[in-house]
Amino acid sequence: MRIRSRIAVVGGIPVAVAAVITVAGGLLLARSERVYESAVLAGSVYRDVLAATAARIDYLQVAADDRAGRADRFEKMAESAASELRQLDGAGSAGAHRPEVERATAVLERYNDQMRSFIQVTAANDAAVADMGLHAATLMALTDRARERQHAANVDSLGSLTEADRRLRDSRDVVDGAHELREAMLDLQRAEAQHVAALGFGSGSIGSGRPLTVGDFRIATDRLAAKADRLQAALGRTDPLVDRYPAKEAAARYAGNVAELWGAVAELRAAQGERGAALDRFETATQAAAQGGDDAARSGGAAGPLGERMLAEQVIRTLPVVRALVLTGTLDRQPDVTYLSSLLPSLRSPLEALYRAQVRTTAAQRALEASQSASAAAASAIEELTARILMVKSTGYTAIQDEVVQLIAYAIQANDTEQETQNVAVVALRLGRRAAGAVAVRDAEEADRIVADAGTLLATVRGLPMSPLLQDEVLSAIRNWRDSLGRTAAGLRRLNQLLIAMDRDAGTLVETARQLDETFRDEAARIGELLTRILIIGATIGLLLGGGAAAVVARSISRPVLRLQRQMTRLAEDPLAGPIDGTRRQDEFGAMARAAAFFIQEIGRREQAARQAKERADNALEDLRQTQAELIQAEKLASLGGLVAGVAHEINTPLGNALMGATHLQDRLTAIGRLAGKGTLRRGDFADFHATADEVARLMVLNLRQAGELVQSFKQVAADQTSGEGRLFLLKPYLEDLVTSLSPSWRRAGHSLRVECPGVIEIDGYPGVLAQILTNLVMNSVIHGYCEGQQGRLLIAATAPSPDMVKLVYTDDGKGIAAADLARVFDPFFTTRRGIGSTGLGLHIVYNLVVNRLGGKVAVDSLPGAGVRFTIRFPRRFATDNIAAPTGVPAPQEQ
Repeated sequence: MRIRSRIAVVGGIPVAVAAVITVAGGLLLARSERVYESAVLAGSVYRDVLAATAARIDYLQVAADDRAGRADRFEKMAESAASELRQLDGAGSAGAHRPEVERATAVLERYNDQMRSFIQVTAANDAAVADMGLHAATLMALTDRARERQHAANVDSLGSLTEADRRLRDSRDVVDGAHELREAMLDLQRAEAQHVAALGFGSGSIGSGRPLTVGDFRIATDRLAAKADRLQAALGRTDPLVDRYPAKEAAARYAGNVAELWGAVAELRAAQGERGAALDRFETATQAAAQGGDDAARSGGAAGPLGERMLAEQVIRTLPVVRALVLTGTLDRQPDVTYLSSLLPSLRSPLEALYRAQVRTTAAQRALEASQSASAAAASAIEELTARILMVKSTGYTAIQDEVVQLIAYAIQANDTEQETQNVAVVALRLGRRAAGAVAVRDAEEADRIVADAGTLLATVRGLPMSPLLQDEVLSAIRNWRDSLGRTAAGLRRLNQLLIAMDRDAGTLVETARQLDETFRDEAARIGELLTRILIIGATIGLLLGGGAAAVVARSISRPVLRLQRQMTRLAEDPLAGPIDGTRRQDEFGAMARAAAFFIQEIGRREQAARQAKERADNALEDLRQTQAELIQAEKLASLGGLVAGVAHEINTPLGNALMGATHLQDRLTAIGRLAGKGTLRRGDFADFHATADEVARLMVLNLRQAGELVQSFKQVAADQTSGEGRLFLLKPYLEDLVTSLSPSWRRAGHSLRVECPGVIEIDGYPGVLAQILTNLVMNSVIHGYCEGQQGRLLIAATAPSPDMVKLVYTDDGKGIAAADLARVFDPFFTTRRGIGSTGLGLHIVYNLVVNRLGGKVAVDSLPGAGVRFTIRFPRRFATDNIAAPTGVPAPQEQ
């Protein structure tokens, strides 16, 4: 029997087994390839849905001009996912999963429709926001125009007030000049009377005073002339008919009369001196005659020496009468008194000299009386002139005072109007920032509240005394802005609804794709395991049958068969171990070797293909996981970038952490539920889940409590500032809440803010006013107090120096305030950084709130480079009698 026949008989069964194994392996490998292709498609759907979701998130976060690219990417990714679902639906391996594929296709179509609606609503919102910007710009321009117009009116009123003040000063100069001229005239009259009265005392003064000199009268007359010149100049500035008031002429006339009076007094004094000397000579001559001196004896009178002595003795008896008559100026009226004297020759010459002195004295007396009369008339003229000036100009002075008061009242009212107009712009800017924040976080309720606040702004603008046309334009701009914001709020509600629906559908798509991918990968793994078992069992059966047949075959062919058996056994363990010997033989052994080699090669190739397919699927799965991690990281970074500004960052951070913990807990719940459903849940798995759940719950509670505290702080401070109502509150917790609400401002700049306050200080007043004061001080430090990049330390310290008072001290360690600017920091519109948009109203508002709302006092102390210190004192219980009268410019600071 030929070897081929023997081998056919002996080896027929192993060959048949090998054929069956080959066919089964080929079918299983084909099935495995289709399953892996389905798994790859499901993974691609998962990846495309995640990419589309990321494009949709980016579409909402980027600027309006950049959204077209995000929309195109979303459409591209959604179309790719739809195409892959159609391929997956057409794949034969997905027949059992066709309901899930069809449901995912329907959800994807709905997701696309929602995205189209989302794009339309977003475009409408962008248009409304653009309209808001235009209307806001129009409103700013209108308020600026109204403020400029009011400012021009204020400048005009200031000019009128300046002119009225000048006229008031000129009128006051006229009145003061009239009084000064009268005083100078009276002083000169007193000096004149004193000089005249001094004649009776024989000197130039009365009593023990210094005698008046020509220099004294010259000083008095020069002062009178100077006062008259000043009065005349003031009259020239105020009265076009200044010639009606000849003050200079009247003063000059009076000065001339005074000079004449001085001459008359001098002449009278000289005459009196001559009279006294003549009287003394007469008395001496009389005494000599009585004593019989040599002159009487040599005279040779008729009466003789004896008769002359007797006559002289009679004359001596009349000397007192003669002296009295001489002093009274009536000697010439009593000739009988001097009759005896005329009989004595020695007395005739002294008697004649006495009469001449008497005549001179009388003439000088009459000249003095005439000068006094003329001087009195000139003084009366000055008195009458000043009285007329005071009567006329005092009335005008009072009228100008009333005019100045009215102009000041109008200026104050005009300044208040300008301030209110400026406040409209400030409130509009605040509403714009709030609206931008609400749109950024898609807060429709906040947008509705801003619309209500815009209505309040409308009422405020209606009450301003503005130009009617300009007021209508401002009201129209505010209404248009409010309407645009209302449309935006409606759009935000629609966007939020669409986002919720889209997130739900995206989650469904991602979960379906993930489940399909896991299902296909599990099925492919099962096919690979089945193929491996078939190969091992079939090869074992073939080798055993071949070995049994080889024992029956003649010894001549036992060796090649045994060698082929060993090689087949080796290759069954490792198909790539090496080639089979004897493949080049031309007999049946060669054909068997070649068939075995082909079989092993084909098995090795298919197994290698299966391994490569498995590696590709594993790589695809790893890529999907990496992509998912990158998308999650990108989402975190995008969320972090959107929350870096303001309060949204402070609140959304703990909320995001809590949401992440909840999601992680949900995933762990799903995983632990799957293990429990399969019956493979181990105690270690459950312990890990319990530890993770406990940690996640603790973190969620911590973050949610932090978010709640932040919201409560912001809500309390914002409510107080918005309502402005009074209430009883503890100062320390309120200051801590205020610091928390301000933290986005000072933390972003790198500063620190501390509060030092006893916990027992309780205040019955307006916390919103206190919050506004400290907010302005903190923002003033953040904006003006530090250089770029400098980190500062801010401090709010509160004490109670007395049971009824509170002392609040705010300090920073910044640049400080220059000494030249320290007295002006509370002035309105005073700022050193107007070029960067500062209005200079922050500290002025602080001053007005402290004085007019808290009824307290505020002081500032600063040195350049040493920071600033604001000291505020106010009563614990606010009452109307605590509030000081409004003032324009604050007084110098107190320590």
